[in-house]
Amino acid sequence: MPIELKVHPGVDSAFLAWRAPYIEGCRGFALTRRIKRLLGSAPSPTAQPDGEGFAIEIVASWVGFANQEPAPPAGTRKPTTEWPIQKYLWSDFQVNAGDQVAYRVTAVMGTEADLHPDDANPEHVSDWSPVCTIGAETTGGISCYFNRGVVASQWLSRALPDVSPSTELKKIIGTPGDKVRNFLAGPIRDKLVSLLTDTCKTGGHIFAALFELNDPELIPLIQAFGKRAHVVLGNGSVKHKGDDENSDARAELRRMCDVHDRMTAPRALAHNKFLVIADAHQTPQSVWTGSTNWTETGLCTQANNALLVRNPALAQTYLDQWNTLVECGDGSPATLIEANGTPHTVRQLPGVTLWFTPMHAQADLEQARELIYAAKEGVLFLMFNPGPAHTLYNAISDLAVPGTQHYDPDLYIQGVLNQDPGTSKNPVTLFHRGSKVDANEDVVLPAAIGGPFAFWRKELLKLPATHAMVHSKVVVIDPYGDHPVVMTGSHNMGPKASGTNDENLLIIEGDGELASQYAGQIMQIYSQYRWRQSVQGAKGHAPWSGLADNDGWQIGGPGESADENKRRTNELDFWFGDPIAVAGVHAPVHPDDAHADDVHADAGHSDDGAEEEPAARGRRNNGHTTRVTHVPPKHRPSTHTGGHAAGHASGHRRTGHR
Repeated sequence: MPIELKVHPGVDSAFLAWRAPYIEGCRGFALTRRIKRLLGSAPSPTAQPDGEGFAIEIVASWVGFANQEPAPPAGTRKPTTEWPIQKYLWSDFQVNAGDQVAYRVTAVMGTEADLHPDDANPEHVSDWSPVCTIGAETTGGISCYFNRGVVASQWLSRALPDVSPSTELKKIIGTPGDKVRNFLAGPIRDKLVSLLTDTCKTGGHIFAALFELNDPELIPLIQAFGKRAHVVLGNGSVKHKGDDENSDARAELRRMCDVHDRMTAPRALAHNKFLVIADAHQTPQSVWTGSTNWTETGLCTQANNALLVRNPALAQTYLDQWNTLVECGDGSPATLIEANGTPHTVRQLPGVTLWFTPMHAQADLEQARELIYAAKEGVLFLMFNPGPAHTLYNAISDLAVPGTQHYDPDLYIQGVLNQDPGTSKNPVTLFHRGSKVDANEDVVLPAAIGGPFAFWRKELLKLPATHAMVHSKVVVIDPYGDHPVVMTGSHNMGPKASGTNDENLLIIEGDGELASQYAGQIMQIYSQYRWRQSVQGAKGHAPWSGLADNDGWQIGGPGESADENKRRTNELDFWFGDPIAVAGVHAPVHPDDAHADDVHADAGHSDDGAEEEPAARGRRNNGHTTRVTHVPPKHRPSTHTGGHAAGHASGHRRTGHR
């Protein structure tokens, strides 16, 4: 049968999955893109555009065959017709927002010394995928944005000098306008800067609740509003009462803006990072939230996410909370805690629940746990410091641990838990095909990759812990299923976040477009950590050293166990949206009018070549039953194709999902 290809377009990248039978003599796959770049983007370096403006390019890889002699120079990249892809998942970072792109996958045959793409054999090449558009915009009024941070580790190592890269990086991320800084901060910076700039020009107001603030570009943008900038500013994560991590920024803003102190630390963290955009009459229009602190490292080097919701009713709810925080000063009175125990929903945004904290009884975590335990296909996640017990990470672990009530060996579970490197021998835990793998500090803070990887650029050594970590707080459930769920915000997804700190958590059900974007981003970050862990070598296994000059790397290859083949096949089924569902098991109920404050309707693998592919999916019914209020999913229409005919459709936005 021909190769099947699925393309999931992202904010500024594309995540690809393909399926193929075992092909004797296959050394990997070549990936070709047909792309019409956004006007103003760099043109294709290898091909001229056709009459429709599309150029055909061979996607390149930085990973070559093991033990090459002589070794290629550091930083070498070659087309995938020469260094083929020996896996079935791939992130294409060589696309940008606004680009229109289609892909084709071809088996590469022969040996390392004599390779050729077998595009003449219709069984060894996919159809062109339908054209999709890269970008953050979705049909549901919710858009997500990401920075590059840790995902750009190889790019960054090529961009910085060999001498004192850590010192140079600190200087770069603190310099507004620097090209490296802008690249690392990525779409998060681009969108946040444009929001602030455009709102200021039109005479609008902003209402921000911020945990940390030191970024030299964002502070002047806030100051430009004058008294139209209204800021509740916390004091960071200080150890002693009266200390203030934000003292410099506070002094700068107070001279011009409307600033309200919320000095809760060390008792609690004023941990919000939200921004309400209002018009000149102070009527809320949209809200920006997520995991991104308004700091140099939050924008540029930590892996973060942000969410923009264009909904006046939800924005009003955030503004109401902002006013409540102003009234509370430095305290967390019983009235605040009691009010936060009621979730907020919006008729115009079906399936969206907003929680504020602190609260009693962890009602926010309880709703989230029910959704996690009701997963039918899989759970993807990124977390930072959720805590040691009773967290959403523990709930996800329950799905993967034999003997627990909610254990399901068929679920696809993939993600990264990042603890503070200063507090743990193993600060990163990876979920790889449902199994937990602890990783040491060299996986968190990139270590030198040398030896057989002479073609690989050395990574940055001994950067401060705040420079390289996963800081996102995201859980994605069943992104391609009947009930996709995204959970994100400032919330660290543990009891302290629920019961002590100021936080916000958005639970978004039924938005498949948004869930797909988050799913692809999680896999990009996961693949970076998995790559480093693979190169170092897992316990009991030799480190991975490069591409194999044989065909045994394939699913169904010689020596592959039936269990391993099943795990790898199940993983691809997950990304193709072909799960095994068990009848009679449903997703949890969305909070109903009896329990939710309804706001009136009128008031958004990597190409470093790690040799892994992620894992399984399925469904269980371990005695867990829940009611369901079905929210029809808005699927991000991924592109799916099989066969070999050339496809030249143009301009279709996210077409053809299932």
